[in-house]
Amino acid sequence: MVLARSRTLHPADSAPNQRESPGAAAPRLRERAATLPPLRIGDLELRSRVLIAPMAGITDAPFRALAAEMGAGLVTTEMVAAEAVARSVEASLRLLDFRQQLPCPVGAQLVGYDPEVMAEAARVCVARGATVVDVNLGCPVRKVVGLGSGAALARDTAATSRVLAAMVAAVDVPVTAKMRLGWDVQSINAPELARSLQGVGVRAVTVHGRTRCQGYSGLADWEEIARVRRAVGIPVIGSGDVGDLDAVELAVASGWVDGIVLARGMLGNLWLVRQAVARLGGEGEVADLPFAERIALSRRHLDALVDYYGEQRALRIGRKYVAWTIKGCAGAARLRAMVQDLDSRDRLDRLFDLALAAGERPEGPYRPVFTSGEG
Repeated sequence: MVLARSRTLHPADSAPNQRESPGAAAPRLRERAATLPPLRIGDLELRSRVLIAPMAGITDAPFRALAAEMGAGLVTTEMVAAEAVARSVEASLRLLDFRQQLPCPVGAQLVGYDPEVMAEAARVCVARGATVVDVNLGCPVRKVVGLGSGAALARDTAATSRVLAAMVAAVDVPVTAKMRLGWDVQSINAPELARSLQGVGVRAVTVHGRTRCQGYSGLADWEEIARVRRAVGIPVIGSGDVGDLDAVELAVASGWVDGIVLARGMLGNLWLVRQAVARLGGEGEVADLPFAERIALSRRHLDALVDYYGEQRALRIGRKYVAWTIKGCAGAARLRAMVQDLDSRDRLDRLFDLALAAGERPEGPYRPVFTSGEG
């Protein structure tokens, strides 16, 4: 099947089983979104339909804690190589930190291709405290697909199902998967793959509405994601270009997806998690944070990084977050050079104070572009 022109998230104008005009459908669908029962993944009942994507270099323990505080229904570790976990490589095991007591389930995402290795890595994740084990079947980066993992594994439905079946048999927590629509527009296989994974006991799938060959170009095709939802009886979570909360609300209410994943849209704007949770939970619209409050939230995030990693490492890790925050202020160019010199909390506080004094730029907050291998 050749993928038609990519469609972004406009479910009200042609939702499955809907023939109403957008104006007629939207109020009824929004009312339905507020009354949907809780989303369940296996035996887990999630408190919201907003999930946080695994993102390399982003979704560490401090980030997960803040996202959980904003109301996320499920947060997940960065993608971790199963082989390194099975061999007890310390750097990989450090990513599997579940010591925090969070108000939502915390998943571990693994990438690999060997059933035995993936099963053993899943057991390690659960032993360390993971309440969900997710498999990355969507990562498009060459160093992953070159090993036959990520989006490359997903090309072979039978091989993928063998891997996931071994993991389901190995652990007593829900096993889930994150995939793309297919390798390219000539090989869309997400509905077939999702059906096969459901057959071996996978409890939910997340579908990013692009192919591997698209990378992050073009628009995510939510009509194709909806085809996956109609093909299976397990939850399907939508991913890709999630930013328009009106459209997100209608996508869930109309049955295109059972929930949504936030990824690049929340970078530099963690408040988007709270806004999405409110919309899908029937609370209505939550206003954007004023500039001063965005800076205060960024300060809290950096403080959490310092508490977790220690000051020097935290400030190296946190430079990207600081840069995203100050790019939202007037005259950011003169402050940007200071980011690379951050080596103390005093300098961090001085930089934020200068940004706060400068105020927000006329065109509004900066939205970073993130193209890591989160899938």
